[in-house]
Amino acid sequence: MKLLDVNGLSKSFGGVAALRQVEGHSVVGETLGMIGPNGSGKTTFVNIVSGHVRPDAGSLTFDGVDITGKNPHQLAAIGLCRTYQAVRVFSSLSTQQNIDNARLLLSHRGLDQAELSELLEWLKLDHVLNKGAGSLTLFEQRRLELLMRLVLKPKLIMLDEPVGGLAVTEVIEMIHLLKQLKSRCSIFVIEHTMRVIKELADRVMVLIAGEKVADGPPL
Repeated sequence: MKLLDVNGLSKSFGGVAALRQVEGHSVVGETLGMIGPNGSGKTTFVNIVSGHVRPDAGSLTFDGVDITGKNPHQLAAIGLCRTYQAVRVFSSLSTQQNIDNARLLLSHRGLDQAELSELLEWLKLDHVLNKGAGSLTLFEQRRLELLMRLVLKPKLIMLDEPVGGLAVTEVIEMIHLLKQLKSRCSIFVIEHTMRVIKELADRVMVLIAGEKVADGPPL
């Protein structure tokens, strides 16, 4: 069953086309990868789908609902959220306060304490709850950012270069975590590290110069 459906997505900045009539979809339970050279439109695609940028043309449907032009908090409320190339946590707040702030968005249907405790243990953050998020390692911050999305019980989480900046051993551990994440929700992932794509993606879309040039299983 289709989860995300993208039809004719186009976007230009200052007369330069970032996306040209991009079509695509993801299905429930699938990990969809996206690859392409720098400047190919990958992040613009994620920015539009996640509600940070409005498209010039085209439409988006998520779980049967037209989401074209909806804001990020509206999308989070129906189960679509994202992470970023540059990790985003509240550096001046503790790990616990970061989590509490994330939970406020969907307090009516968020995780209960037992579910949160399980996530904290899984992501190995249970021992840093009182530490300032800014003092965590980059890998810990990436795991905290992921947890802050998972407390929203997403149906689809979009990951923009989730292993960026990590050491080789951390990349291996993150791949292991993301393989386990597949049992929790559907995934969309952009990565330049091809090991991540090959080990995680069920299907891959390829963008070049804002156009989709391929769509199929990873080689």
